[in-house]
Amino acid sequence: MRTWIQSLSTNAEALIVCTFAFGPSLFGIFMILAGALPAPSIAQDHINRLLVFEPLVLLLLGGFLHLRGWTMQRIGLVPGWKDTLFGVGLAVAAYVAYAILWYACWFAHFRPTYLAGNAALVHGRLSLFSVAAVSLVNPLFEEVFVCGYLITLGKEADRLTAGMNASIGLRLAYHLYQGGAGVIGILPFGFLMALWYSRTRRLWPVIVAHAITDFSGLAPFIDH
Repeated sequence: MRTWIQSLSTNAEALIVCTFAFGPSLFGIFMILAGALPAPSIAQDHINRLLVFEPLVLLLLGGFLHLRGWTMQRIGLVPGWKDTLFGVGLAVAAYVAYAILWYACWFAHFRPTYLAGNAALVHGRLSLFSVAAVSLVNPLFEEVFVCGYLITLGKEADRLTAGMNASIGLRLAYHLYQGGAGVIGILPFGFLMALWYSRTRRLWPVIVAHAITDFSGLAPFIDH
């Protein structure tokens, strides 16, 4: 098995990673947009499933990529206090970019909503533990693959722009279940994270910014 894994081409490696990491989400979005599934909402059971699925896939794909020669240093995943502060700054910058885009849409008389015209994406109350846990697990899971892996792959192949575009495009694709309102937030965030990482090759600030964004979005729904 080890020999077979190490003999795979880079294209096969990327296909395996993207399929296992994001294939289920993309298939679900296709079914939603096709009308085969109802408009989704984030609720406690959804978060519970993520807390099982994402660590499991991260572990399996992490082992796969380790056999392929990937390391945390290769993708720039080296936590540190300085990079944590940079992550806070990135979160603020992403929020400012989101606010500018939102108000631009508002003044253009475009009123983005979530799918099915919903005013909010989260429904019901959430436990503090699950919100804290998913705000750590989900950013680590997504950014390792959609930012660290894809952009590093592009840079090492002398196709950095292609890697950045793939990162931004894939991030947008698996968030389409959020509808127009979600796109307004995902586009500036994805662009800023891809730009930062492509310039610095430091992934920890991206993870921190994502964690802050996730927690701040879910915190109002915590069941006190």
